[in-house]
Amino acid sequence: MRKNNKKPRLKIILTGVLLMFLLVPVAPRVKIIWDLNQRIEQLENQKAELETNQQKLELELKQANSPATLERIAREQLGMVKKGETRVVEVLP
Repeated sequence: MRKNNKKPRLKIILTGVLLMFLLVPVAPRVKIIWDLNQRIEQLENQKAELETNQQKLELELKQANSPATLERIAREQLGMVKKGETRVVEVLP
């Protein structure tokens, strides 16, 4: 009766040892896969932010090339005036 009792224990022990040998090489790979999935998620978020930023910049570029914007910049920053207009310069005391 003792031999029958030892066989199930031996099977459990051998199964446990076999599982350990199988899990040891797999565990680091699971961590690598987890880390790579996290990195993919970060990069996808960064890509979405960059695409949004690109759309904003493209809109600004279109607006900057409009005649009204060019005229405003010429008047405000360069002090240009149209024919027949007089430029007024504010003198501060």
